[in-house]
Amino acid sequence: MAQRWTFTVQTPLGETHSTYTVTDDALHYESDDPFAGDGATVSWRTVQEGSTATMQGMGGRGGPDLPTWVPSQMEWLVLTRTDDVETSFMRRLPPPGADRNAIVTAVRDRLGTRWLGEGLPLKEAQLRMDTQSTEWSGLKIAGIVVAVLCMLVLAILLFALLLTPFVLVPAGLVGGGWLLRRGLRMLGDAKAAASMAAAKVGRARVGLVHLEAPAETATPTRAAVTGRACAWWDVAAWVWYESDGSDDSGGWRRVASRHGGSVESVDIADDTGSATVWLNGAELLLDLKSWESDKDVLPPRGMALLDALGFPWQGGQRLRVTEECVEVGATLYVIGTLDLRRNVPESMEPGLLERIVDALRTGAWRRKVVAAAPRPLRIVLAVFIGYVDMLVGLGSARMRPRSSRIAAPPALPPDTRVVWKGRGDRPFIVSDRPEQGALAALRKRAWVTCGIGVAILCFVLYELLS
Repeated sequence: MAQRWTFTVQTPLGETHSTYTVTDDALHYESDDPFAGDGATVSWRTVQEGSTATMQGMGGRGGPDLPTWVPSQMEWLVLTRTDDVETSFMRRLPPPGADRNAIVTAVRDRLGTRWLGEGLPLKEAQLRMDTQSTEWSGLKIAGIVVAVLCMLVLAILLFALLLTPFVLVPAGLVGGGWLLRRGLRMLGDAKAAASMAAAKVGRARVGLVHLEAPAETATPTRAAVTGRACAWWDVAAWVWYESDGSDDSGGWRRVASRHGGSVESVDIADDTGSATVWLNGAELLLDLKSWESDKDVLPPRGMALLDALGFPWQGGQRLRVTEECVEVGATLYVIGTLDLRRNVPESMEPGLLERIVDALRTGAWRRKVVAAAPRPLRIVLAVFIGYVDMLVGLGSARMRPRSSRIAAPPALPPDTRVVWKGRGDRPFIVSDRPEQGALAALRKRAWVTCGIGVAILCFVLYELLS
């Protein structure tokens, strides 16, 4: 009888999906990891010894968040073999949990006395089982380091090339024009929203609607700082860094982020009925609560969170904590398109630019680029991408992952009333502020966006004239 476990592990290239299958005759391993090849099959009769090997990851308490693909501990299943196909089998195990324990138990039961134990330090396991590989010799590792450094130099040169007028001018025209158009559209959305009267959720007609109703969810979660029951929440911790030794010169740097709940959708309901707001593409204008260590009193839950992160609230450092959420029971101000779920398209064909932006937002391009590269260059590209990702994401890597804007609507009964972004350029605004506060925030965001767009276009005009 075959036993099968499929699990997901975060890597610098995104999610890697792997499967262990244990039968009476062999262990089968499959993975979409670009470096794992087509998987492996190990016959039990050819296994000489087996164990699990562990290695501590980086980061920890008191340090900024590292990317989610940097675990606190990594663990592999290691099997030495007596056949000539491969000298050893060494593959990642799932994170600690039921699947990991079940896989290890199944392998241990089939190896019997050939099983050496669990959790052996990686170096000890390699020496004890004689699995040291010449594939990862010191010379090869040094070559990878040199190659990554060369790629960093090339990346810097490429970035310098992008700052030349030949690239900046057309890019500025596109970017500045897009920002100006977006800002003007938000101003139009604010004007349209101001002229719409609020309707009851259950009585609103299909089409563009203005709704104001309390938020609901079947699975509330407690906010990490205030403890409010929420549909979802996001929390960030910041540390003040002084640039020249004086308190007047410096800036806030994010060191940690946490989140809970799902931002895919939120329910609203009043005494006439309910509807689901599918948040994909919405302008979210949410109230942001903030506390500073030398000015405010942080709630006990927030102090406990910071202590666990290694940044105590009264530890001498200047700290700031922010919390943003959709609170259950709080009135949501919603401008959007109301329709029945069966009439909401499962997908809308995205344009080329939208697909490119979405791939950059979600990081989906990484795996495709590495998989398309010649095999000798894959490990260099993967290390380079991971290194840059670690530098860029330091302190903010555990923020809520950016969801794809090319997403399918939530799975709901066909007659469910859904508010969504609609087709075309219809306004879609969701806020937990009163109507006037929400519209004021939207106008402010619009003017800032227009201002940035105009500044970029002015710079482009200056470059053209000079």
